[in-house]
Amino acid sequence: MQYFCSCRTCKINPGGGKWLSTKKTFKKHQEKEKACIEKINESETESSSESISSYNVAEKRKFDELDKSDINSVNSLSDNER
Repeated sequence: MQYFCSCRTCKINPGGGKWLSTKKTFKKHQEKEKACIEKINESETESSSESISSYNVAEKRKFDELDKSDINSVNSLSDNER
């Protein structure tokens, strides 16, 4: 019996997959595909966490800069009133 595999490696073949002759080979392909997907999911989770934290840092910097500019504008207004 032949097994049709549509993992990433086999999908590059015309027809979107490949016929494998043994169940053992089919299972190997499926296990590699599963490991690859898990690795991608882990890296996406890490990168999204990193991007969120870097976004938070960038927003904090913007807020701090706005806060400093507000303080400077208040100081310059009080200097002009003297």
